[in-house]
Amino acid sequence: MALKKLMNAPQRLVTAVIASALCMCLPASLLTAAGAEKNPKPEDVVERTILAYGSRAALYGIQRNGTLRALIKFITPEGAREGKSVTKFIRKEKLADDLLMIDLELPGTRYTIGFDGNETWAIQDGEIQQPTAEAVAAFRSAHEHGYEALLRYKENGSKLEYAGMNKFGTLEMDIIDLIAPNGARTRYEISRRTGRILYANYEDKTASKPEPVKYRLYFKDFRPIQNTLVPYEIQVFQDGKLVEERKLVESVFNVQLDEKAFKAENANKPADAAIKL
Repeated sequence: MALKKLMNAPQRLVTAVIASALCMCLPASLLTAAGAEKNPKPEDVVERTILAYGSRAALYGIQRNGTLRALIKFITPEGAREGKSVTKFIRKEKLADDLLMIDLELPGTRYTIGFDGNETWAIQDGEIQQPTAEAVAAFRSAHEHGYEALLRYKENGSKLEYAGMNKFGTLEMDIIDLIAPNGARTRYEISRRTGRILYANYEDKTASKPEPVKYRLYFKDFRPIQNTLVPYEIQVFQDGKLVEERKLVESVFNVQLDEKAFKAENANKPADAAIKL
């Protein structure tokens, strides 16, 4: 399958997997206090979730930067393709200013895309190139609608709306809509019992399709990492169909990362090329 075809799916690069944290030892009474209300304030729900994810201090301290390595599978009508990805990031005050680089390795193809604080660039099989407008939009959108955006709502100047409650068996979830300053909207479903974000839902409009594409991300397999909790598995659904699975094999935060490494000319150096999982 051509790389261009790959980039048309939500996986189009995908791994806006920038992890967020979850505190493992908060008492259940604290996590359920706000959720027990019939119509809680959205700020109360999200602030409780931020505490569950390790607190705001952890997000901006421990997770100020990091490297995430994952196994990734793309499911298409032609069959599944499996590969590896490495995501590196440096958080800034605003989500839109974060430095971000995703290196995707598939059989016969290697693709890297990054944002250096000024522009989005791409490297395909060792050759620096200008990414298409659609690839840039997908790359930015995946980051903008990630679950960490909800945890950073106040710093980003986003608005919150409470949209009700879902119940599946004994599982109760508060539904929160996040409206970014640019108008982008993401709907999150949060467990009342644990405070974990289980689902993120959003729509993307593309020039190639008359109707917006609906995405649903499912987060699971939370694990303790550096006093935070990280979802090690993410499933991506496009218009109701499973199109991507990501499984982290390593996540490390608060490491030495040079901002110069997010420049295309530096990312293309052979010394940085190997992906080891």
